[in-house]
Formats: sequence, structure tokens, C-alpha cells
Amino acid sequence: MTDFATWIIEHRRALHVHPELGFSEHWTAAYLADIFCGLGLEVTQGIARTGLVAVLPGEDRNRPALGYRADMDALPIVEKTEVPFRSTNGCMHACGHDAHMAVALGIARKLVSRPRRLLRDVVFVLQPNEEGAPGADPSGAELMCQEGILERFRIGQMLALHSDPTLPTGIMGVRFGCLWAASGRFRVRVKGVGAHAAYPEKGRDALLAAAQMIPAIYAAKSRCRAFAPEVLSICQLEAGTAFNVVADRAVFDGILRTPSRQAMDELADMVEQTCRGIAQACGVTVECERFYGANAVYNDTAMAQIALETWQKRGVGREVGMNLASEDFSYFSERVASFFAMMGIRPREMAQIPPSHASDFFLDESSLEMAVDAMIDLIDALDG
Repeated sequence: MTDFATWIIEHRRALHVHPELGFSEHWTAAYLADIFCGLGLEVTQGIARTGLVAVLPGEDRNRPALGYRADMDALPIVEKTEVPFRSTNGCMHACGHDAHMAVALGIARKLVSRPRRLLRDVVFVLQPNEEGAPGADPSGAELMCQEGILERFRIGQMLALHSDPTLPTGIMGVRFGCLWAASGRFRVRVKGVGAHAAYPEKGRDALLAAAQMIPAIYAAKSRCRAFAPEVLSICQLEAGTAFNVVADRAVFDGILRTPSRQAMDELADMVEQTCRGIAQACGVTVECERFYGANAVYNDTAMAQIALETWQKRGVGREVGMNLASEDFSYFSERVASFFAMMGIRPREMAQIPPSHASDFFLDESSLEMAVDAMIDLIDALDG
């Protein structure tokens, strides 16, 4: 193992041990700022509450800068791996954000250590709260854009990557067009009339109505909509107040993932229409809410072509399919030309590893240095 590989793995493990939830990444931000400052970059903290920006100056500071984004936040998951650097605070980097930050640090170190400077600035954007739920706090990327970091740091293009457990180590995935789906969620509130459970005919059972709505929504999704890269999942249901009282209320929540906002609205309309029909039949009332998160992430075609050609020369580039998960990187990619890569993290000797957001998620740490070298090749290709 090279000295650099040891260095980047040590930083990834330090970040893994100290996971922090969105907009609470205080230790993480301080740790990263200290390293970037030690490398000689110009660091600005307190952006989007707990985010930071580190600038590596280029030779011509009048040129638009190249942004490189890495997400910082962890998930509220109790880690169940047996590694000595596992987290123990009830949170976990189960989506690879610790690796994303480590790769950003590695890119900065290698760019600083080589004699040739880039023509333009490279702006490392360390973003909080990527995992935020639609309709809750603004996402980290949304807040950074609201605070004007693209204009403040003159960012003309953006890059990012994400760990991909389905790709083997050493492979960099390239997607033309839509890479990440648009994100949304919905909530359905059913209001009935309570009654003694021995006399259900005197009430209007909200739980019964909700229980009929859920399979009807899934049936409508599968039978009334043509096959498309989209998903609807209902994941929470709450109802009633006691074991012997007909439920006077029920609430269920779900997520929507589609390649466009139009498709999301069509899917949400289907949910609402289905629920209203069943509510009428059951004699209850229903309220449907929808919440929008990040839009779909579309890769810039020219940047994706450069990435694929650059990485195929190294023997590491591969075209990949669309993800039905979502990414708030869209707040950047809608404003400036952007490219988002997928980083293979599955050990080559293994057929599969746990998926992202799993409590036993892990990655092949040898992927980190390989990703750094691949991204530097791409940064060089885009420089000018």
C-alpha cells in the first residue's frame, strides 16, 4: 500500500468513526477545514450552516472555476459492522459520504503536491444535509445555492461522485442524461368517526379505508401507468387510539421517484384520485399532501463524453443506468454544466455487498486512491 493510500484511508476511517446528521456536521467540518488549510487551500466555513468551501487557486483566476462537491452528512442508522472504526453514536456513514469526503481530500493533496498548476481554480464544496427529507429543512445544496456560492466562487462547472456498491472497485460509471431521479413524498390523512369496536356500524373506520387505499394505490400504479423508470413506496401507517375503538383517523406516508417533475405530479395525482374514490365508498374524508425534494440530476452531455473517453483510455470507464434514488446535486446541475460519476466500491472477489443505507454497509477502501486518480484525469481534461 502506498503512503498516499494509507493517508486517505486513515482520513476516511476518522470520518467514519464520527458520523453526524444533516446540519449537525460540526466536528466533520472542523476536521476537513483543518486538513484543507494544512494543504494550503483558501477555506471558508459556515456556508449553509455547517458547510465549507476550500479553494485551490489556478494560474488564471479570471476563468470560471471548476467546483468539486462532496457530501458530509450521515444517516440515523445504528452500525452493525464489526470493523474497528465503526461508529457508536447511533449514526452511520451508510451511503459512502465518508469516502466522498476522503476522495475530495485526496484530490486536493495530489493537485497541491504536483508542480503543474491548473489554469483555473478548483473549488471544493463540502456540503451538509444531502440526506434531508423532501418538505423538511432545505437540503444542503439548495441552501448553498440560495447563499450564492456558485456566484461567489465563480463556479462555471461542477463535478461529484457517489459510491456504487454494484460496481467493482476501479470502475468509474458514466451516465448520459438522467442519472438520479427527482425526489418527492406524499402524505394521506384519513378522517373517520370513532365508535366502540363492538358496534363498528356506528362509526366510520378510517383504518379500514386506509388499508384499502394502500393496495389500491399499488394496483393503480402497476395497471394504470405504462412501464417507466419510476417508483412509489408507502412506508409508514399510523391509525387509531385504542384496541377497542374504531379508528377515527389514519395517516400514511410514501415516497415518489421519477425522472421529471411532470411525471411526479402525474403519479401524485393518481394517488389522490385513488384515495378519494375509496374515501367516498367508505364514508370517510381524505386530505392528500405532496412535498417536493430535489429535481432529477442530468449530466451535461459534453462533460459526460469527456469523462467516458478519458476513463476508457485508463480502462476504468463504463456506462451505467439511471438510479431511482435521488440527489440534491440537482440544485447545482440545474444552474451550471455538471457531471456526476459513480465510483465502484465492490471488492472484485465478491459478487455483491450490502446496499447503500444498510446497517452493514461497507466498501473496498482501495477504491479511494483509484477514484482520486480518475477524477484528477477528468479535472485535467476539463481544465482550460
